[in-house]
Amino acid sequence: MVPEDGQTSVGQTPARAEAGGADDPLRAAGQPVPAGSGPIPVAEQRLDPRAIARASLQASRNASLWWTATGVVLTCVVALVAGTAAGAVTLAAVLGGGAVVRAVRPSPGPVALAVRAKVIDVTVLALLAVALVVLALLLPTVAA
Repeated sequence: MVPEDGQTSVGQTPARAEAGGADDPLRAAGQPVPAGSGPIPVAEQRLDPRAIARASLQASRNASLWWTATGVVLTCVVALVAGTAAGAVTLAAVLGGGAVVRAVRPSPGPVALAVRAKVIDVTVLALLAVALVVLALLLPTVAA
């Protein structure tokens, strides 16, 4: 017997059978299946913590996340070594490279860069790159 909260004794959620499916308890008992029953919509399904954990582990195998993180680390190193203006230009180059990659790769595109529609992603990345270059050029430099 499963408690009312849907959890088994070991904390696992039992699989829900599709209404009207071969493993539906109503159909197995020979009872009529309600007319409005069908597959459970995705938004109403319970979250499976194990599936979420598996998906997060698969993210470490995604090259676009590593390239993006490498670009951010490189930007930080350049900013510390060569100054903030050089770091801003480096970050602009990373954003510009991301815009180009997002534009030329087929949909859905790299996971780290595909957030919205392709046109919106490319436009936002390119505008941020241009804005960073403009701001880097406007930064006052201090002569040592």
